[in-house]
Amino acid sequence: MTPSLDNTTQRHWNLSNYPSSRALARRVMVYFNIFRFIVASVILFLVFSGTAQIVQAELLNLARSTALVYFADSLLMIVLLSRNPEQPHMLGRFAFIVDIVVAMILIYTLNSLSIGTGMLLVFWCCAAAVILPRGFAFTLAAASSIFIIAFTAWGMLYSDGVTHDLLTAGIYAASCFFGALIFSALARWNQQYELLAEQNVVDLRNMEQINEIVIRRMRTGVVVVDHAGEIRLMNESAWFLLGSPDSANTNLSAVAPRLMKLLRRWHTGKKVTDEPESLVPGHSPVIPQFIRIPGTHNEATLVFLQDTSKVSRQASTIATETLAKLSGSIAHEIRNPLAAIVNASELMQESEKINPEDQQLLKIINTQGERINSIIENILQLARQKRSRPEVIQLNLELQSLVTEYRQMMPKNGLKITLNLLPQPTYVLFDRSQFQQVIHQLLENAVTHASQSDQQTLVSISLDTKHGSDHIILDFEDNGPGISANMMAKIFEPFYSSHQQGSGLGLYIIQQLCSINQTELSAISSDGSGALFRLVIPSASHEQKVNRQVQN
Repeated sequence: MTPSLDNTTQRHWNLSNYPSSRALARRVMVYFNIFRFIVASVILFLVFSGTAQIVQAELLNLARSTALVYFADSLLMIVLLSRNPEQPHMLGRFAFIVDIVVAMILIYTLNSLSIGTGMLLVFWCCAAAVILPRGFAFTLAAASSIFIIAFTAWGMLYSDGVTHDLLTAGIYAASCFFGALIFSALARWNQQYELLAEQNVVDLRNMEQINEIVIRRMRTGVVVVDHAGEIRLMNESAWFLLGSPDSANTNLSAVAPRLMKLLRRWHTGKKVTDEPESLVPGHSPVIPQFIRIPGTHNEATLVFLQDTSKVSRQASTIATETLAKLSGSIAHEIRNPLAAIVNASELMQESEKINPEDQQLLKIINTQGERINSIIENILQLARQKRSRPEVIQLNLELQSLVTEYRQMMPKNGLKITLNLLPQPTYVLFDRSQFQQVIHQLLENAVTHASQSDQQTLVSISLDTKHGSDHIILDFEDNGPGISANMMAKIFEPFYSSHQQGSGLGLYIIQQLCSINQTELSAISSDGSGALFRLVIPSASHEQKVNRQVQN
């Protein structure tokens, strides 16, 4: 998880009192080591070449020994930093102490501050303040200042020093202190900017994660396509609306040719219709919207896919809930006189004085009365809106039992129901009574529409697992005339039916039952190819399966 802003700041300050981070100190030490090697080489050349007369003869061996040690130390620092890149501060402490000591020895052996050795001492004090703590840097600056003042005063007392040398020493000493102070402040400011940069990185990462979650959870489909037609981003809604394509296939032309055609049309400046488009056969029509995303190298396009069926279902649900409440009260008032009419017709049928023609009329009254009563039951069921009480259901056994019961209840000549179950026991979470109602209605719907053709009625029930998820797929497929594209968008609407004797509430009710059981119900069909209704049901967890097996 990306650390929060406060945690990042607190962690950085608690880890170290150094004015620069480990990475910055390592880079600075690399440059200082290069400069130190150059200075050591120059000093080594000076004390071992013909220009060595600048060093007093009695101090020449000390100067040469110091130059050799400093040259070896510069090489050692380069090696140690390359082998211990995580220890730049510790190496810096040792290196700057050596630098200050070497500069002091050079000043002593040269017996002068005027040939640049004093500036070298000031430079190392300033450099130490860049990567070392302020107290340590001031300690080095104090030691350097005390040495400069003491060396100059000693020269004035016991040698041929002049008064203006004391002024020069004062300037060097002040430069050591103020240089360390200024560079320490600059290093602290750099630390603050570095912390601010770290905090901005954390904020950007958090914002990126939030944006990713928001896009992934959006009900509107989101697809980002580059100039070559390659899909760079696709959220879950877009993946479903485009027919659940294979993740390995990233070309929009292969995933959704119709959408790619509309995108090319939009790129050429032509108008793209706002009417819903069916991008994938058997899936909900969508309204695509295109937005250009400017880029530094290649231009991309942001595509929004708005599922019109969801908006229609929401509007339909609101209207149906209002209608169900009104219809429920009306149904109660109709039911009593309807029961009296049906009872009276049944009593009249028992009379011997009724002729056969009237008997036929009474039979029609009973039949239509039962049909009206069935419609009233459906309307009352809409008004009741029962809650779901999910339980663990063993699909193989439940489907076998329901199919056997349906065959016994509604025997039909020429009806063949095929069960294609999984080899292993399959458990799902669903309200048992509502599940039985859904299966019965889907069987009834398949038989009713498939029997309209002259051929044998075939109904296939298949189980499968959804790849990459913990859901079970349950398919009901028939060999009927199929569902046209115009009807496909309306079959789940209340009171819509293509059958003359249908109430138009069957599919709507089972869709509501599936919804309250966290199950997705969809239809896939086209003219003349039969219909397939698919349920995607959440499977039971391992603990729920074990509990059910223990109870059994």
